[in-house]
Amino acid sequence: MRYLGPFAFQPNNSTRQFEYPWAYSKIVEHADANRRRLRVVDVGGSLGGLQWVLAREGHEVINVDPGLSARGLGWDVDPGSHRALSRAFHAPVRLIPTTLGAAGIEAESVDVVLSVSTIEHFAEPDRAEFATHAARILRPNGIAVLTIDLFLDVRPFAPAERNQYGTNVEVCALLAESGLVLRDGRRSELLGFPEFSAPTVLEHLSRYLIGAQYPALAQCVVAQIAPA
Repeated sequence: MRYLGPFAFQPNNSTRQFEYPWAYSKIVEHADANRRRLRVVDVGGSLGGLQWVLAREGHEVINVDPGLSARGLGWDVDPGSHRALSRAFHAPVRLIPTTLGAAGIEAESVDVVLSVSTIEHFAEPDRAEFATHAARILRPNGIAVLTIDLFLDVRPFAPAERNQYGTNVEVCALLAESGLVLRDGRRSELLGFPEFSAPTVLEHLSRYLIGAQYPALAQCVVAQIAPA
């Protein structure tokens, strides 16, 4: 396990070669700004390697993932395998095998809500649950670091509403429902914002990293709690 490294155990689309470094950089920036280690909740972390990278650097990391019991598309997260990886990498991560609303995380107790290419796989009830609880658990100066697939084979790019992996999520509406506002992200590349244009995205596809395993782009968002 140590020889293979933390990113060897979760099959991923090739867009992760951008998503993981990008998300890591945003969390490091937040830690540097606060001058302390952070409490991070990784929503749908599965066996993705970023959780162990963060834990090995001293952050408290909680992976909230219901695995195959997810109401949308889920991946098997065997608790024994997860514990073994945590031991192998000397990176303790607490796995809570349920949804965010059922995880029992206290209000205003988290510095970062992290979710890498997970929200688009959620069934609607789980997405609504995420929206209800993401801002609740964040500290007042906390952030949400999110990447969300933008599938090129469903609406608004094709007639289908869903593919085998999920559906396109209106990022603007998700943030509004969550009580969050955009802090960092290109509005012209985030579905649901007025600046977003599907024809423009298609016109400039050559500028983007397109997933090799399935046709998707990565929408990258840093959000914070909306002002009262």
